[in-house]
Amino acid sequence: MATRVRDWATVDYYALLGIDPGADAETVTRAYRERAKQWHPDATADAAAAERFHDVAAAYAVLGDRGMRREYDRVRAGVRPVVPAGPAPAARPPAGPRRAKPWTRRKALAVMISGVLLTVLGIGAAALTWSMHEHDAHQRARFVPVVAARLPASGYVSFVTKSGERVRVPEPRRHGDPSGLGPTTKIRYDPANPEHVIVDDTSTARDITFAIVALKLLVGGPVFTAYGARRLRAVTAAR
Repeated sequence: MATRVRDWATVDYYALLGIDPGADAETVTRAYRERAKQWHPDATADAAAAERFHDVAAAYAVLGDRGMRREYDRVRAGVRPVVPAGPAPAARPPAGPRRAKPWTRRKALAVMISGVLLTVLGIGAAALTWSMHEHDAHQRARFVPVVAARLPASGYVSFVTKSGERVRVPEPRRHGDPSGLGPTTKIRYDPANPEHVIVDDTSTARDITFAIVALKLLVGGPVFTAYGARRLRAVTAAR
């Protein structure tokens, strides 16, 4: 016998539609359409499909009507068994702060060695920065500044040395000016070999950037080294 003719007290229409008792009207309608599509006799060869389809339709006829649903809920509430109230579950104590994992000898060594490596890198970065600065300063002091004319669509520049010699060489590219804008550019040439030219530009920005990196490594390296060494002593003493 289909559920549409059964007593409300023995039929859970919400379960038939697969929804919660607190579902809103839109959810009820959507669930009905999905179930009706699933159990329509024309959509499946299941022999029980017709009865399931009628059950779903009966459930929607009740739950889809606000007044009937309210009456259905009242009837269902009257037949639900009353569960005796038991003692309230004990409240869980508030979770305390997570305890940090204890330091091990291996972890302390790793931190200390990392600090040593950072320090070595910092020394190398500082030495490289100073070397590049000195090289550029020496080169700028030895090379002669001159304003060269750009030769259109050739990638070359032309200039006249102090001795009156006209030189034509590929234009040295400076960072930030890859397209070679403007009719002239400032360069420096080697008096011993005028075809050896460099851009007439300072390397201050580059040197500052490298110096900052080196400083961070030189500060952070010793800090890591000292911290790792202290932890290592503490772990060793605790054994």
